[in-house]
Order: sequence, then C-alpha cells, then structure tokens
Amino acid sequence: MQQPPQIPGFHFVDLVGEGGFADVFRYQQELPTRQVAIKVLRSGSDAASIELFRAEANVMAQLSNHPSIVPIYQAGVSSDGRAFLVMEYCPPPHVAQRYRTQPLAVAEVLDIGVKIASAVETAHRAGILHRDIKPHNILTSTFGVPLLTDFGIASVVGETGAGAQGLSIPWSPPESLAADSHDVRSDVYSLAATLYSLLIGHPPFERRDASNDNASLMTRIERGQLTPLRRPDVPASLVDVLRRAMSVEVERRPVSAMVLGRQLQDVQIELRQSPTRLEVMDASPSALGEEHPNDARTLVRPVSVIIPAAVHDRPGPLQPGLDEDTRNPGHSGHSGHSGHSGHSGHASLSGHSGRRAATGGRSARRSGPQRSEERQLGVPARIGIGVVVAAVAGAIGFALLDGSSGDQDGGKDGTLRGEDPPNPVELLDRPPAPVVSKSGKGARWTFTWAQETPRPGDRFKVLLSGDGVQQSAPEYIEATSKTLTVERDATVCIEVAVIREGGETSALSQRTCVTGG
Repeated sequence: MQQPPQIPGFHFVDLVGEGGFADVFRYQQELPTRQVAIKVLRSGSDAASIELFRAEANVMAQLSNHPSIVPIYQAGVSSDGRAFLVMEYCPPPHVAQRYRTQPLAVAEVLDIGVKIASAVETAHRAGILHRDIKPHNILTSTFGVPLLTDFGIASVVGETGAGAQGLSIPWSPPESLAADSHDVRSDVYSLAATLYSLLIGHPPFERRDASNDNASLMTRIERGQLTPLRRPDVPASLVDVLRRAMSVEVERRPVSAMVLGRQLQDVQIELRQSPTRLEVMDASPSALGEEHPNDARTLVRPVSVIIPAAVHDRPGPLQPGLDEDTRNPGHSGHSGHSGHSGHSGHASLSGHSGRRAATGGRSARRSGPQRSEERQLGVPARIGIGVVVAAVAGAIGFALLDGSSGDQDGGKDGTLRGEDPPNPVELLDRPPAPVVSKSGKGARWTFTWAQETPRPGDRFKVLLSGDGVQQSAPEYIEATSKTLTVERDATVCIEVAVIREGGETSALSQRTCVTGG
C-alpha cells in the first residue's frame, strides 16, 4: 500500500482496501462533514492515463444519479501526481463477503441482476465499457440497494497497457483471455458469471474437487465447462438464462445488458414476483429524438451528456445489430432473446456511429501472487471494498412512472405479478428423452438406450418398477445399457432420463417392460 495523498478539504482516516492498480482510503470531508471513500491510482500514471481517467470520471459523474451506478462527488489529481475519485463510503458486508459464506436467495439475485443490468446498459449507451464486473464490484448502500462500482477504470487501465493488473479471470469471458474486447456482450457475460457466483457460492468455473489455479480456470472458461448449479430452489429457466449469457460463442449471448435484464424479469414473473424495473439513462446522441415507450417493466430516460474528446475518440463499445425491440424490449411483445439480432444495420449504443473496436494483442495469460478474494486466484481484483454510492446533487433527475397505472391491453404496460411473461425463456440445452430398447429371453434381459444428441459427460437416471423389482430407488450411471435377471412371470419396467452436466435433465423415456420366462 502506498501512503494516502494529501487532499485539501479531506482528512485521512484509514485504509479500506487495496488492489492491483489503486488503493481505497476512508477520509473525513470537511464541508459538508461526512465520511467518503477516495480511490487513488497508484503512482506512475502517465499524462495520457490521467487524462483518460478524468474524462471517464466526467462522463460517469453526469450519469451518477442512476440508482445503481456509483456516483462521483469529486475527481482530481493530488499534489504528488496521483489521480483520485471521491465517492460515498458505506461499510460492508457487501455481496462479495456474503456469497462465499451463504449463497444468496434467488429473489435477491434476480433483483440485483436487473438493477445492475440497468447500470451496465446505461454506461454502454454513454460509450463506456465496464470490463470488470464481478461480486467485489457490486456494493450495497445503507438502504440495501445494489450498486456497481469501478466504471470506466478498466478501460482506462486497458488503454494504457496496464490491464494485466486488473483482469479478474474467474468472471472474464473467453474472448478477453486472449485480447482486449470492446463488445458489450463481454460485459453481459461477466454480469451473468457474477450472478451465477451469487447462486452457487463460488466463482462459476471453480470446482471443489479439482485445481483452481489460473491455467485450470482459463481452460474451463475457454471450453465452457461451467460448474453445475444444483439448487432445487433455482428454476431451470434462470440457470438457462445465465448459461446462455455465458456462452463461449459471443453470438449466442443476449445482444445487450437490457435484453439480459428483460430475461431476468421473465424469471421473476415465472416465480410470481413483481418484476424489478429496468431503469436506463440513454446518453446516446440520438436518444433525445427517439420515442421511449416506458411501461411497468422498463423506464428509458433520454439524457444529455457531454462526452469529453478523450472518451469520444477512443474505440467505443461494439454493439451487435439492433432493432426497436432490442433497444426498448417489451414495447412490441417480441421475444428479445440472444439470437434476436433485429435489422441488419449496426447501431452503437454509445451513439458514436461508425466506430469499431479493434481488439488488441495484449495477452491475458498473466501470473501474479496468490491472494484470496481481493486477488482472486492470482489476479489482483479491482478495488471495491467498502466503497458505496448515493445520488450526487445536481445530477440528472429521474421521473419514475407509477407501475400500477396505464392500460394493460396490448402489453403496453408490461406484465405484472401473476401474469405470464410475454417472452418466456425457452430452455437452451434440455436433451430429449432417450429411446429404450430391449433384448433377451427367459430370465436374462438387457435394456439399451440411445440419445438423439449425446454429449461427453452425460449420465443417466434409471428408474425400475414392477413386481420383479426389489428396490425402486433411482440409480445414476454412465453406462447406456443395463442387464437384469427377471424371475419367471415377474415384470420389470424401466424408465431412463439424461442428466447433462451444466444443463437440464431430460424427461423420462417411455416405460419399457419385460416379463421373465
């Protein structure tokens, strides 16, 4: 840890946390009197890094009235040349401390997911990628509101070539392990990986019975070998939404954080919960002239934001093709799933048309000292401990609509508690039931089953019934056949289901019976 800088109007209190490229200190502000958290970049930042740091702070300060985006009270450069951000301080515990002890409830994870998706979408529309979404960067306000921190810092670090210090492998998409990614779907992946972590109690590719070093994790990430989530209270639709968003193939993921948030809302409705409102501040240049059909599930608020040249001129977020349903999902009742790309023309959510992100050659196969949690699996984590946010005075105000009002016909106001979702999520990878055949005679019989779409690692649930069966408990095996001895005139029936690792269990096969001779 470096010494805290001298900042006029603030008195140092103590260290909150430290990471690979910045430290967070608690200070007492003189006027107004309050405790704040100040994030300070490590010394040695060059002029270009500091300029981009200031530019990102200017953009995020204008968006900091969003209920789930870290507000910035102040930014500057200390007398010894270190850039800093002043934010509100709030003590832990936050989700990063909680999920390792006890996985979070499904309802809370869904609520966090929708709110953070709103924050991510808002930043994307202002031309900013997060690049380091993970449990440590989701904090909790005094009122229990989830808040995403460290916006823009990742892109600053990446632009200046220091990104090696900030990559958080357990939640990074596979494309980021080889080069910089400017695609908004990389943030979508990391958000889904974070939510998966909160449900399973550890990073999504970490395993209890195997090595979890950097190389092992990266291999699983690149192959999509997601650790199965086996919680009876987690609906299959939620598991599938997260698995789809964490697809190895970028094209299979939701096209935006907005669409992921909408899918999470569908799961809330499936569980008979009131959907959390998607609240997006649209800072793209075209937003002020567009119609935003807000409803009970979505609020899109066009805002005017001054984009500094340092932000405007660098590669902006790469956004796949969009249509109106993707930008404002739900207004037309279309599905909005990850495969729904809309019109063939591309539109950048940042509004900077014509910009395309060229991936750099920076390798992500890095090493570093092992450290639990804040240097997760050898990768120094972004600072997020104890830094929490609240609204900044003078930022743009929100006019929240009353979700209970409006005409319910035609889906204009969205769906509410107890209604069926207009775009239910179809299971992505539920294998079909196997087909069982039988052979043999007399007392010796063999059941054999075949799959339409076999996968490595598939297992089978075998259920026997009939008066020739002594034990009716299911058996779980990897073999695709079972040979039995059946007593004379006794009947044995078999049903088989496919259990897919990281996927869904198929329906049982048709019952197949034999009689001993």
